[in-house]
Parts: sequence; structure tokens; C-alpha cells
Amino acid sequence: MSERSSDISLELPCDERAPGRVRQAVQSLPDVGWMMGDAMLVASELVTNAVLHSGCSSEELIHVRLGVGGDRLSISVRDHGVSAGEPKPRPAPDPFGGVGLRLVEQLAFRWGSERCEQGHRVWAELPLTEQPWRRSSSELARAG
Repeated sequence: MSERSSDISLELPCDERAPGRVRQAVQSLPDVGWMMGDAMLVASELVTNAVLHSGCSSEELIHVRLGVGGDRLSISVRDHGVSAGEPKPRPAPDPFGGVGLRLVEQLAFRWGSERCEQGHRVWAELPLTEQPWRRSSSELARAG
């Protein structure tokens, strides 16, 4: 496998347009291939959580870093972090949402969050190579 490396850094206003802008940025990454849909979804969910739960205003910026290196895509979203809570998936979705971090947890190879000097950072890594544990719906139907 060839070693690849590509990075995009964005500063997005903390508003309702930020998730769409991060999806566009993900589409411009080279070498994402079959993971493009998952990558767009994970990046969009992390940015949406920052917009909805960080306490930032539309005058403040969300910092996003997308990186393709080796066999992984990394997505990092940093906001000013004025909310007191730690991001974690809800035990069960409710009619008004709650599935975003559950999706991230299921699609990412690994993910996490941390408080930092500049605020709060949530990150996820997605595999860019086929994983044996990821089987298509047709494979699952044949196996079941």
C-alpha cells in the first residue's frame, strides 16, 4: 500500500451552514474512495454537535482539520468549548435527535474528545482500507 498524506484546515462560522461546508471540504479530499459517504457523515455530525452544543455564536469559529495519511482519515473539530458536558452517545435516540454520536461511534475506527487550552476538541479516525468486520448488506443477507 502506498503512503499518502493530505490535510485540509478550515475555520467555519459556528452556524447552520457549517455542516454543509465541511461536507464539501471532505469531498475535495483525495484518496478517500469508498469511505466518502461515511467521511462526510462523520464530519458533518461532529460539526453539527459543535454548532448545537458548544454554546458558540455565529461570530465565533469552529476549527476543523481533515487529514488523509496512510490508511486513515482523521477528522478533528475544535470549538470554544463553553459547554460543561463531555460528548457521548445517548443511550437511545429521542424524536428530536440523538443519533449523531451513535453514528460516529459505529462508523469510526476510533473517536474521542478532550478539553484543550483553546476549547473542546472532538475527533474521529476512519479506515480507508476495507475492514473484515465491515460487510455489505448483501453479504449479511447471504450469511444470515
